[in-house]
Amino acid sequence: MKKILRRFKVIFIDVYIYQMLNYKPFNTAVLNYQIDKLPKTNKKTCYYIKDSGKIVHKSFLFSNVFLLKSVKKSGPVIGDCMTVKSHRGQSIYPYVINKIAKEVIETEGKPVYIVVDKNNLSSIKGIEKAGFSKLASVVAKRWLWFYLKKDIVYLND
Repeated sequence: MKKILRRFKVIFIDVYIYQMLNYKPFNTAVLNYQIDKLPKTNKKTCYYIKDSGKIVHKSFLFSNVFLLKSVKKSGPVIGDCMTVKSHRGQSIYPYVINKIAKEVIETEGKPVYIVVDKNNLSSIKGIEKAGFSKLASVVAKRWLWFYLKKDIVYLND
């Protein structure tokens, strides 16, 4: 019952939306990791890196997210990224999201977006290092898939 009630809870949203319109090469030296991907399921694709047989990083590419409509955009969104503690600080996260953006921009010709919590400073640093630019700040309340009392500030128009 609690699981069902949680879905109806109002959620406070305080995020930045980043974008990459044209591919920007990633120039930081990173160990030669191979990025693999799983077939698309449920409108998302999983990209991952293995080291010594263990997954050390995962990033997902979503076909679209509702929040982008708030800033009058649509397109693929990178999110739910994770790097294991032992591999942090090696620029794996910006390397992977940059390669995902390159693949999408070159094959689909679409801009790529990232939605990140404003308090997630390490992710913000990696996103900017990967060549993404800040599009907007969004503060809102979300109930189900509705965004209420939106305060949107465009930062890079």
